[in-house]
Amino acid sequence: MAKLTAEIKESLAATKTAYFATAAKDGTPNAVPIGAYKLLDDETILVSDQYFNKTLANIKENPRVALTFWGEKGGYQIKGTVTIHTSGTIFTEDVAWVKSLKATLEPKSAIVMKITGVYTIKPGPDAGKKIL
Repeated sequence: MAKLTAEIKESLAATKTAYFATAAKDGTPNAVPIGAYKLLDDETILVSDQYFNKTLANIKENPRVALTFWGEKGGYQIKGTVTIHTSGTIFTEDVAWVKSLKATLEPKSAIVMKITGVYTIKPGPDAGKKIL
């Protein structure tokens, strides 16, 4: 597992919208904008599912995902593997967190992403380079 640096964590926290990418078993890609995500620890990201359809179907077939974001503090693509939680502590905490955001939709599941690598997406010769 890869541990996020302080710089990457700050950049992620400062970004309001990220893009969550999945792929079906046959390789068909899917990417959706998301706003309900947060760090659980230096190696784990929670993505709250309020209305995933194709995304959830893809995750069930292929748990490898990418979360891409860009903001004033830089841009990164974080890759990892996910598990789906529809009950238990993680799901209950996700529901409470989303409610605290004053969101109108309730989570259907909590997607827990274990980080396996981080890549820079900053323009230039290092674009796409694995940094963690």
